[in-house]
Amino acid sequence: MFEAFGSRVLAGVVSLSMLLFSSFKGNDPKMTNLGYRNSDSFLYVSGIMENAFDNDFPTIFASGTPISVIYDLEIRQGNRIVAKNSFRHTVNYNPATGIYELRKDGRGDLFRSDSVQDIMRHLSSFDFGIPHQPSWAQVQIRIEARLPVVHFDTMNKEVDLMVLWKYEKPSARIHADLRTPE
Repeated sequence: MFEAFGSRVLAGVVSLSMLLFSSFKGNDPKMTNLGYRNSDSFLYVSGIMENAFDNDFPTIFASGTPISVIYDLEIRQGNRIVAKNSFRHTVNYNPATGIYELRKDGRGDLFRSDSVQDIMRHLSSFDFGIPHQPSWAQVQIRIEARLPVVHFDTMNKEVDLMVLWKYEKPSARIHADLRTPE
């Protein structure tokens, strides 16, 4: 049992080391399908990130280090910011069980799978709910995604994960009329 666990951990460390100390392919992420729906008191913003986690990320996720994607949401009425919030989606991998866990802020979702492909598919979508005021009426919604600097204990090294997105922060905007609930 310990041999299987040790080999999984070692394989993750070796592949992560190879990725970080050699060339990587990177990704060209973009946001699509940005949409909104509202009730009398809540505004829900949803969308999809495409091409964000295709290359390099399976190795990064398998390192066992928690990896987050941060979504920054800003709502403006004219030139005035009426709401601003950040939501964090975090992937954890347990090498002992081979299970990935994805925890999503904004809706409190938790997803578990032994497939990194399933995790990446769920990580690529977002749906956030925030309270809104009736006085907001017409607003501009902007969402931007970013990756943090992460410390990999296995190598005692900090890495700015934005390098995997070629230092590009995918973003999208949409105009919303909140005067009538949808």
